[in-house]
Amino acid sequence: MASPRSIAFIAGDPSGDLHCAPVIKELLKRSEGLKTWGIGGPNMQREGFEPLFPFAPFNKMGFVEVAKHIGFFLKAKRQMVNALKQRRPDVLVCVDYPGFNMPVMKEAKKLNIPVLYFIAPMVWAWKKKRAKTLGTQASHIAVIFPFEVNFFKQYKAPVSFVGNPLIEANAEEGYSLTSPKTAPTADQPLRLAIVPGSRSQEVSKMLNPMIKAALIVKKQYPQTIITVSKCPGLHDSHFSSVSEIDTIELFSGPLRQQLSQSDLALVTSGTASLECALLGVPMVVAYRTSTLNYHILKSLITIPHIGLPNIIAGREIVPECIQNETEPEKMASKILKLVKKPSIYYNCASELYKLNNILGEKKPSTTVAEIIESLGYG
Repeated sequence: MASPRSIAFIAGDPSGDLHCAPVIKELLKRSEGLKTWGIGGPNMQREGFEPLFPFAPFNKMGFVEVAKHIGFFLKAKRQMVNALKQRRPDVLVCVDYPGFNMPVMKEAKKLNIPVLYFIAPMVWAWKKKRAKTLGTQASHIAVIFPFEVNFFKQYKAPVSFVGNPLIEANAEEGYSLTSPKTAPTADQPLRLAIVPGSRSQEVSKMLNPMIKAALIVKKQYPQTIITVSKCPGLHDSHFSSVSEIDTIELFSGPLRQQLSQSDLALVTSGTASLECALLGVPMVVAYRTSTLNYHILKSLITIPHIGLPNIIAGREIVPECIQNETEPEKMASKILKLVKKPSIYYNCASELYKLNNILGEKKPSTTVAEIIESLGYG
């Protein structure tokens, strides 16, 4: 059978870019000369992906932030739909990013272009009507958490659990967890990772309170080694406060490398919290947004937790600090509780270890590539 001539992707944030790169690599192994294009970042581009737009402007979050840039998003949607009309890809792969992707998916359906939705929006947390839209508009839905399958089973579109990209990436890079972490002993330094987020607005809200919390911990445990994660797409100016403190190191390498060398982490809610969990690192998950965003989200969210490790486990296995709870003293106290009681640390590490088994060993790069091929040849 002939290979599809081209596959379009829409991956508008860093995690989508990261998770699509292995899929593109696998597709090119199977179909030499295949063209991939659309919206994607540096990881996808390293695999030969052709971006139609600069990547950075897409990386916005929150109702207020998106509203401020609505002109950009509306123009980009129009241009993307026009590109679909002109280039007629064999398949469109929409990756999470629902505010942008859902309308484009509907337009693709009108053009009879098959749509694979890879990494479904969190319909189980809020805006459940999106499940119906996805189930009736997508050609196939590829989910990365096993429990998500049930949310789409009632609709027309086939739904598949394809494995979790972070499990695959950890295995590929030799970071698979073989046993729960053990707490550092009294004569060892405490290695604390600060992960303030991958978006500029996350870092602007979370970095300084997180640093202050870490310094409170260090005051009680002077041997504490503090590292701050810097996402590659963010400018150095966002981290100027780190350079002013000689006892804190800015870490610009891969996040999993930093986390694998850490005993504890203070993490902004998002994909990073799951990456931390799958490496077995006990953590405190924190999230703060504008007051308006928070009240909108609070009225929409229907689940009790925001941290992915807790959502997957179905209960709180790592402590959370949300909105006003992100004051440095409150975050520090939750970190210190994990430090001071080895039994609490070990229980947390053991629960995180179990998440790897829940998410299984499927390789999304392979399973997603197979679904794309089936849609393209249909």
